[in-house]
Amino acid sequence: MRRGQSTSLILQQLRKAGVLRDEWIPLVYMKLLRGRDSLKAGVYEFDKAMAPIDVIDKIVRGDVVLKTITVREGLDRFAIAKLFAAEGLGTEEQWRRTTDDPDLIQDIAPEARSLEGYLFPDTYKFDPGTPATTIVKAMVANFRQHWGGEIAYITNGLDVHQTVTLASIVETEAQQPQERPIVASVYLNRIRKRMLLGADPTVIYALKLAGRWDGNIRKADLQIDSPYNTYRKPGLPPGPIANAGLASLRAAAAPATTPFLYFVARNDGSHVFATNAAEHNANVEKFQRQYFRDQRAKAK
Repeated sequence: MRRGQSTSLILQQLRKAGVLRDEWIPLVYMKLLRGRDSLKAGVYEFDKAMAPIDVIDKIVRGDVVLKTITVREGLDRFAIAKLFAAEGLGTEEQWRRTTDDPDLIQDIAPEARSLEGYLFPDTYKFDPGTPATTIVKAMVANFRQHWGGEIAYITNGLDVHQTVTLASIVETEAQQPQERPIVASVYLNRIRKRMLLGADPTVIYALKLAGRWDGNIRKADLQIDSPYNTYRKPGLPPGPIANAGLASLRAAAAPATTPFLYFVARNDGSHVFATNAAEHNANVEKFQRQYFRDQRAKAK
């Protein structure tokens, strides 16, 4: 049922759909006894026989069928746009325009260039036809609620926007919850020593912004001229590269205290950490180069 439709047209549609046996008696009932009520637009499900009065009560209450969308941690705003657009909740272009505007978080993150990082991952339920602007406001409100309620203080020396940016990198790098505070500490240690962060996910985000991401990161891509390329630009990128969940936000706000400056994947979802380049290079040889040599040998 679309907004702006008359009561008589809605009742006629319900009769044609077999929900009502006749639209005239319900129409008279609405005019005489429910004159102050209105039938609310939306998608309704009638999976069992119902009396006409019960049908009308349901539509007056607005008991619509809601779209349920789960936004997982680590998705960027472009992936979120595709997710909602696929469910008919706005178009990708509408989502891009809406999330381009950082006004909703300017009071706490005046440096933000967009709403990237502030679209809180969660399961959402919306009435079909809900505009992208309404959904984005709900996601940002959800972020603000969790930020204010769960992260009462920051101990990392960064401001809110920098912390959310760090959390987005942690989210895209760390799979295991116990490693998130350690990964956060690695990046903070590198910042304090004025080392490049060298985080692959930031390069991927730079490639997405440039329209060059095809699912593979190549050696040449590490030279892309972008403020998000942490292989070339010192410090944190200018903003988040994804939307972090609560665990990564907590880890970035209150990281572990470690001497680590490097980490490399073990290929089982975990990482091995190192304090110096020699130790790190040995780990890369063992857990990356030798691992893939062994995998190729097994495949023969």
